[in-house]
Amino acid sequence: MRVIIGVTGASGIQYAMRAAEVLEGLGFEVHSIISDGALATAAAEGIDGLRERMGAHSAMVYDEHEMAAAISSSSFVVQGMAVMPCSIKTLGEIASGITSNLITRSAINSLRMGRRLALVLRETPLGQIELENALRAARAGAFIVPASPGFYTKPRGIDDIIDFVVGKTLDVLGIEHSVYRRWGSDNAHDMAGGAIG
Repeated sequence: MRVIIGVTGASGIQYAMRAAEVLEGLGFEVHSIISDGALATAAAEGIDGLRERMGAHSAMVYDEHEMAAAISSSSFVVQGMAVMPCSIKTLGEIASGITSNLITRSAINSLRMGRRLALVLRETPLGQIELENALRAARAGAFIVPASPGFYTKPRGIDDIIDFVVGKTLDVLGIEHSVYRRWGSDNAHDMAGGAIG
């Protein structure tokens, strides 16, 4: 089965790289779309070779201007799509039905066809406009997945924090995995034990 990952210019590109790796390991055919903004953010944050790094775990990598690509059509069947990270601009376009690039077009196709779409917002704080756009997207069928890691998993480093957000994203896409420690597992923190107060 196929999954689309849209990578926009918000901070948090590591989420997309890890998601592609996990999905490939689970046997999914990954199709990645990289925006111009993502390339600029990657350079600013010291992430070299974003195309190559996504390509190492993707069947295909597209840039946002390839509007004639097969995945631009609603007839391209996928399990779901994750926009991760999802910039505020991309959120606004999806909420307004604007298909200005391959990411937003593919995302709106997902909503049109009743397929799962996860929007991994990393921006903070969120103002009224962003919240209203998130609500509009959610009402259209999108899952809003803030990049807000939980700490009951007792993360031992940045990789565990990234895996938490990636795992939550895969959860809403309906993909079985064991990327993060779930609440109530033997290794998860038990709030009832009184350690949080």
